[in-house]
Amino acid sequence: MGAMGFGYRWTLLAVVAFMVAGALLYGRSSEAATAYDSEELQFLQLINEYRQNNGLQPMILSDTLTLTSDRHSEDMAKYDFFAHDTVRSSYYPAGSRPWDRMAVDGYDYNTYRGENLAVGYETAEEAFEAWRNSPSHNAAMLDGNYKVVGISRLIVPGSGWGSYWTTDFGGVVDPSSHRANEAPKPKEPKAEVPAPQPIEPKPAVPAPKPKVTVPEAPEPAVAKPKPTKPQDLGGIENGALEDATIWRQSAKDGADLILPGGVARLGDYADGRDELSQVLQVNRGAKITYKVKVISEERENPADRLRVRLTDGKGETLTLLKVHDGADVEGWQRVTLDVSRYSGSAVRLNFSAVMDDERLTTFLIDDVALRTQ
Repeated sequence: MGAMGFGYRWTLLAVVAFMVAGALLYGRSSEAATAYDSEELQFLQLINEYRQNNGLQPMILSDTLTLTSDRHSEDMAKYDFFAHDTVRSSYYPAGSRPWDRMAVDGYDYNTYRGENLAVGYETAEEAFEAWRNSPSHNAAMLDGNYKVVGISRLIVPGSGWGSYWTTDFGGVVDPSSHRANEAPKPKEPKAEVPAPQPIEPKPAVPAPKPKVTVPEAPEPAVAKPKPTKPQDLGGIENGALEDATIWRQSAKDGADLILPGGVARLGDYADGRDELSQVLQVNRGAKITYKVKVISEERENPADRLRVRLTDGKGETLTLLKVHDGADVEGWQRVTLDVSRYSGSAVRLNFSAVMDDERLTTFLIDDVALRTQ
């Protein structure tokens, strides 16, 4: 636990956050019932069956946490980012963390809180399996401190990722909490005050934003996520390069960059342009490691280059981490690069090779990983 009364327990490949913190004293609560679509209710069933099979109590829905989940999913789709910390928002200050957003919406208890994110999955089963296969997300789903959950699935055709899942967890059963087939329990009236008669809602108090629902029949504009769609598993997935899953690859000559046997080959042809990349979430103390081997005819004045970069969602370079060329011909080398300055950010790790039309250079890449101290 950290000092000053705030404790962070990051157990992610950097996308699950836990916190025990003093209550934040601003914001408002949401106690009105929220409509859940069939996939969200299916996810609740899946995670609760999973918890019970592992000896844990099931969670119930919190409409307040769902409001927070909905708003964060909406922000990520609208402002084209993918991260736990708010980059831009229609509801929260920039830089807000999951527990900050929960507090703004009224879930400001001094308890455990956490969040899982996923993009590119339409169905509950797909999102659940992705989280279950990620150690950090799996730990969140099986955390016995959590009693309530907010669930949001948002489909936005034409957006950066197409589909967005946000689940927010909490350790206190708040007044908006209820089972899937029940409405939230009304607050108990004070003993000295008679039960109030039903009245019309005050116009000055806005109702919670209606939940976005999606028809069960798939819309033609919403394509099923491709097997190679980047996943919110935080670290570098398929770093052993066993197949093309997860990695985005492009080559000027149209060749596959990831070869059978678990290695990526960039270059090895004249006037080439190759690129291999995937999304990752950078955690505190993060370092990227990989193995590289350069085979080149350009020992002197090499022109062919392999650049290792971090880019943003629009492909703009955030930082150039490393450059390899023909002078690096020494067999396989293990490279370690510090990326901790981008802690809390979603970025794209990019290997890009540019070759001239003269002597050939081949860049082999293997065993890519994101590690924390």
